[in-house]
Amino acid sequence: MFESMDNTASVHRADQHDAWQRETIRRHGWALHAVPGDEDGPPFVYTVGLSGFRHPELILFATAPAVSATVLNDLGELVRLGHVLSPCERIRLRSGDVHLLTFPESADWLFAANDLYQLPGGPPVPALLVVPADELVPV
Repeated sequence: MFESMDNTASVHRADQHDAWQRETIRRHGWALHAVPGDEDGPPFVYTVGLSGFRHPELILFATAPAVSATVLNDLGELVRLGHVLSPCERIRLRSGDVHLLTFPESADWLFAANDLYQLPGGPPVPALLVVPADELVPV
């Protein structure tokens, strides 16, 4: 039996995205996953791969994608250098200051990170919410 062309193309795109994500994590330590906003919620971007550093993933809501990428990549670099980011911490970045808060709902938001790093039957991956202290500026 043959699959429809729409289904085959969709599977192909998903396979390519998964391959890109794994290669990006292998080369850089993490990838970014952007989710467009809709009537149910704002756009957001989160990391996939910081769990490999035994560190919570990071999520940032309602911020321009380019600014989100800069912020999350700068925070990822801190993690790569050995800095353990903690809830209630304020971090100064080149695009502005951010606060970090515990984000207990990662199972409902960080699907790609949980797909790769959640152990079978285990809790969802830990995550930190990144909250701008002031307006973030593009760098």
